[in-house]
Amino acid sequence: MEDSLLVAAIIGLFCGIPLMVLGYLVGIKQKRNLLSSWDDMSYSDPKLVGFIMGTSVFITGLLILLASVAFILNILSMLQALLVISSSVVIPLFAALYVNVKHTRPS
Repeated sequence: MEDSLLVAAIIGLFCGIPLMVLGYLVGIKQKRNLLSSWDDMSYSDPKLVGFIMGTSVFITGLLILLASVAFILNILSMLQALLVISSSVVIPLFAALYVNVKHTRPS
């Protein structure tokens, strides 16, 4: 049990917090160049797209951190925490799909 608590702490510390920082930088500080293959000319409103993508990455990091802390505090079982972490990973994928459908500049 102690090993799984250590793994949960490492996941929360080295996955959740950096994703939250990255989401803050992209969404709030508009450091859109941190996104892979970013091109402002591809989107009709680059600031809105950066905010959407940054928010989705921040929420993913927050859910990973909360699931790790909840597992350490015995609020969630390991299966429940893994389910939250696994399902939170698709949030930026759905955000990217939404952005590419709704905000891509016509060519």
